[in-house]
Formats: sequence, C-alpha cells, structure tokens
Amino acid sequence: MPNDLDDLLNRLAREAPDASLDGLEDAVLGAVARRRDALRAARALAPVRVASLGLALAVGVTAGGMAAATTLAEPHRLDTFSSSAHLAPSTLLEGGR
Repeated sequence: MPNDLDDLLNRLAREAPDASLDGLEDAVLGAVARRRDALRAARALAPVRVASLGLALAVGVTAGGMAAATTLAEPHRLDTFSSSAHLAPSTLLEGGR
C-alpha cells in the first residue's frame, strides 16, 4: 500500500482529536502572570539578598581574621617529635589542651 499523503490526511481528519485545546489560552496567560509576579517578588527581595550576603561576608572575614590573629599570636615550639606541633593531628583533634 503506497503512502498517499491525501489518504493519510483524510484518515487523520476522520479521527477524533486526542486532546481538547479548551482552556489552553487561559492556562498560558495564567502561567505568564505567575511568572511575572515571581519576577516582581524576586526584584523586591534583591536588596535583602545583597544585605544578607554582605553580612555573611563581614562575619566570615571577622571570624577568619580573629582566628588567624590568635594563631599567629601564640608561640609555637616545634621539635622533631613534638606532640604540640601546630598542625599535628593530636593538636587539631584535641583542641591543643
């Protein structure tokens, strides 16, 4: 049986449609409106995000600077078999007791 385009189109026209397109336009417009509202809310919250990022950065720099300053201020005696070496696992795990 040859694939005649006219015959195939006629058979397709006689079949019932698979899905109805009723309400498609309303669904699309609703999705666009929801997306627009989400973008508006994100734009309104942008200053809060920037402020929280700045605060987190300030806290991190302060804590890191304090930790670095206390580490550099302590004198460290480093012998070959010292158990209180600065980066020894026993010192790191026990907290340098």
